[in-house]
Amino acid sequence: MKSKIAIIFLLVTILLPFRSIAQTTSQAFIVQGGVSSKTDGEALIGVSVSELDDNNRVVSATVTDFNGHYVLKVKNPANRIAISYIGYVKQIRKIDGKKVIDVVLVENTQTIKQVEITATKKTGQGGYVIPQREVGTAMQTLEFKEIEGLQVSSVDEALQGRIAGLDIVANSSDPGSGTSMRIRGVTSINGSSEPLIVVNGMPYEVQVDPNFDFANSNQEQYANMLSINPDDILEITVLKDAAAAAIWGSKGANGVLMITTKKGTAGPTKVDYTYRFTRTVQPKGLNMLSGGDFTMLMKEAYFNPRQDKDANDIDEYKYNQNFTDYENYNNNVDWVDEVTQVGNIHDHYLTVSGGGERANYRVSLGYFKQRGTVIGQEFSRVSSRAYLEYAVSDRIKFISEFSLTNSDNLKSYENLLGIAYNKMPNVSIYAQDAQGNNTEAFYNISRDSKLHKDQRDLKNPVALARLATNQQKSFRILPTFRFQYDLLDPKDQMLRYKMDVSFDINNSKTNMFLPQEVSNLVWSNENVNRAYNDDSEGMTIFMDNNVAWQPKFDNVDHSLLLYGSLQINTGSSASQGMTSYSLPSGEAVDASNFAYLADAGTGHSSWRSLGMMIRGHYAYKSRYIIDGTIRRDGSTRFGSGNRFGNFPGISLKWIASDEPFMKDTRKWLSMLAVRPAWGISGNQPGKEYLHFSRYDTYGTYLDMAATRPLSLRLTNLKWETTSSFNYGVDLGLFDDRYVFDVNFYNKQTKDLLFKDVAISNISGFSSLAYINGGTMNNDGWEVNFYANRFIKTKDFSVDFKFNLSNYKNTLIELNQSLLDSYNDDFSYKNGTYLTRVQEGNSFGSIYGFRYKGVFQYDKYEAGVSDGVGQSPVARDANNNVIMDEDGNPRPLYFAYGKETQYQFRGGDAIYEDINHDGSIDELDIVYLGNSNPKLNGGFGPTFRYKNFSCTMFFNFRYGNKIINIARMNAENMYYDNNQSIAVNWRWRKDGDDTDMPRALHDFGYNWLGSDRYVEDGSFLRFKYLTFNYAVPATQLKKYNINKLSLYLTFNNLLVLTKYTGVDPEVGYGSLGLSYDKSSTPRTKDFTMGLSVGF
Repeated sequence: MKSKIAIIFLLVTILLPFRSIAQTTSQAFIVQGGVSSKTDGEALIGVSVSELDDNNRVVSATVTDFNGHYVLKVKNPANRIAISYIGYVKQIRKIDGKKVIDVVLVENTQTIKQVEITATKKTGQGGYVIPQREVGTAMQTLEFKEIEGLQVSSVDEALQGRIAGLDIVANSSDPGSGTSMRIRGVTSINGSSEPLIVVNGMPYEVQVDPNFDFANSNQEQYANMLSINPDDILEITVLKDAAAAAIWGSKGANGVLMITTKKGTAGPTKVDYTYRFTRTVQPKGLNMLSGGDFTMLMKEAYFNPRQDKDANDIDEYKYNQNFTDYENYNNNVDWVDEVTQVGNIHDHYLTVSGGGERANYRVSLGYFKQRGTVIGQEFSRVSSRAYLEYAVSDRIKFISEFSLTNSDNLKSYENLLGIAYNKMPNVSIYAQDAQGNNTEAFYNISRDSKLHKDQRDLKNPVALARLATNQQKSFRILPTFRFQYDLLDPKDQMLRYKMDVSFDINNSKTNMFLPQEVSNLVWSNENVNRAYNDDSEGMTIFMDNNVAWQPKFDNVDHSLLLYGSLQINTGSSASQGMTSYSLPSGEAVDASNFAYLADAGTGHSSWRSLGMMIRGHYAYKSRYIIDGTIRRDGSTRFGSGNRFGNFPGISLKWIASDEPFMKDTRKWLSMLAVRPAWGISGNQPGKEYLHFSRYDTYGTYLDMAATRPLSLRLTNLKWETTSSFNYGVDLGLFDDRYVFDVNFYNKQTKDLLFKDVAISNISGFSSLAYINGGTMNNDGWEVNFYANRFIKTKDFSVDFKFNLSNYKNTLIELNQSLLDSYNDDFSYKNGTYLTRVQEGNSFGSIYGFRYKGVFQYDKYEAGVSDGVGQSPVARDANNNVIMDEDGNPRPLYFAYGKETQYQFRGGDAIYEDINHDGSIDELDIVYLGNSNPKLNGGFGPTFRYKNFSCTMFFNFRYGNKIINIARMNAENMYYDNNQSIAVNWRWRKDGDDTDMPRALHDFGYNWLGSDRYVEDGSFLRFKYLTFNYAVPATQLKKYNINKLSLYLTFNNLLVLTKYTGVDPEVGYGSLGLSYDKSSTPRTKDFTMGLSVGF
């Protein structure tokens, strides 16, 4: 119903101006005549004949017929008529009561030999547009023509490495997966750090589930930029500091990405078509053990803990032909190879554009289909965008925009690569008969097996890919309507009113089904033959009423622009989901079918917000500039005392190079400017109704439904605010052939919002939904450099771009209850790191043990195994062996005195005993680094020779740490999971000198969370190499083709890194940490494409 209302509103708005054209008066006056060409005297067909009033508003119109004749019913005989035709000079005639007006048009064959145009490049959206050289805030723009021919599925992928201060990391290369984007660091701990996206002045948001945990998620679900076709984008401007982002108030705390889409232009109708084909392959992964090497390892791992020969009497490893499942365990399967494939992408894009004197339009249609590099993955997207602009007169304009996106994503039910790396290589994919022939049934390890449950219950990844379902469909439409009216004649001064209304209607559906055939569970188990359905819909209405006033002063040294805006945002969302199991067959995979109901639920939410803003821009001699913003936001997510928040911003700019005393430098110094700025932006909680006492159903009482309090009422919750100081310098040399942009900044976020904070049960509640509880700083700098055709000859030129940025995040202050809530006691389990948030350190810090190698010997013997690290004995601060009362060396323990106490032996891992107490425990855990990069950026040249161009681009990160969970799982030798070939260099006997501990099945502490698995994630990536050739127009003219371009692109050609994982680009997870869990790595791509225009 909502979508129908939106579509009707769209049609009414588009047709409204045409209705006014068709209106007539009772005293109609008829003008007629003929239109011909002066060249040959022939009648012209389809000539536009329009009646214009004093404001140049078209009040009636017609076109000439096959005989070049027209008949026009005019409203006022004192008006004028305009006669225009493509390729001819336009004529305007006064009617003056004439009833017959014949017109002879002259062909527009004039040739312009030399034209010198002086213009000022401007920037901004809506009614607030100022000269670019007068911008005093930190912002950077990327024009998408710079990446023409590059194959990207989303906008964020195109931005990676190109904007100083914008750190973008891909979470995965699975189709439809998103990225983690941060502008100048992290501004929230368990809220979103993603920037606000604004498309043509309208916020482009996705209503995220209030229960979505940004602190403990890789944010793959937050891939809202997938709904924007990159081919529709003209440019993107990134607002970095709070002085710039203050215009969006509570939405702009994380920075703003302002996207401007392409629009129609006056001229004949143009049809453009672009096609790109991409072949994608995964890079080489970890080298895993073969079936034979794996079984030998596991026999040793079972034997080592207690030196028990009977412990490794496991049928699955014995290759005993009398074993009933012998044929299913004598294989050599490369599971990673079985679940991967060569992927491909087909990308079609069609546009129709054109326009005339009063109207212009652009309509695009895109179809994108991707086959992933993991079997079973497929993503398709149909997108369309329409733009219609109609000028009723010189002072009245109507604009209508409409975008539609429909996507269908077939995802993996689970992380297939992670399962494939763990799966035993000697077990078969399909169940095999007595002769070793594959049957049609997938094989799963029996639940009666003696194997560890982690391997026994591991699903068959090939079966998961072929039989399980995880489908996500989404449909989104965004109609936008704009009305613009100049209250005063723009020739005298600008006083412009604009009204923008945008509807954001989105629907999504998730269907998941897990069949019994992928696991060893019986069909009636509630965890298989299990279906989950979820449907959600939402609608947001955003309205912006604004007025811009720009007077014209007699003294041209002064320039002033004032802007006021009132924004109203309202929306609602609803969802329903259900889970059922024991579905009767693989065909009935919908949760609504006849089955046992496991869970069902519905949800509804609504919200409102209000924003009022005043902006001003003043320039004197275009040399001294001041900009100011004050915005006041209101939100229904706060109590009455804190419902409104104020967000000011101010910036100054002094263009010193324009000073008279700098006159002698103008031959080489084209720009030197300094620009300090300050501003405040904010953030609000992710849930509604927090200031109410909420209740929920809770069983029954006396056979009646009972309710109970669900949450404490939060009336004093405050806005999370981020204040930012920015100090910038702009430098241009040799007529801006070399351009530098340097920024230093400090961001401080106060009253940090934390959700679900544990409290004492004395209150009757276990947690608070939100509290304000801390302060965080981000300090950094950025350098952006552009060399424009710094090498140039007649046919050859070279451009070069470079950007570099640094930031340091520091937790300044945290509420003690937060520290108690986040900082759990150490679990004393293998593979875990201490969860810790600490004042004075960065968010994303890693805490664990220091790994020092492997004990060479089991016993201490003077002169033989008395060296540091040679035997497991306790040592003091001077590395002297600590003796007991009998004069014997004291052994080294793990967790001495606790239930998990363990005495280290030869071949075990060495961990540094920080306090030298002879026990490795939580007191020996230290800071190991953090996942935030110290430096990140990108660079690359563009070469041009006549119609040929070549672009090379590199991006890099430096100084960030990654917890390599994939390597941890592939080297721990603890479970029955497959291991990497690195374990072939494991400790086996006394005296072995190696860094790989001995194999211990379900025993010991050889893989505690330590710096052994914390690796440097620095890298330099040759991101892409693109070749572009534009066929000369002279060769295309005879085929009636306007343009033809050919593209060839190579992506991810080379990565230089010390990281031992498959790819060093790893997204953020729990508490800002980067965990490599064998997600699909960035693929190596090859793209061919063409673009043709008619």
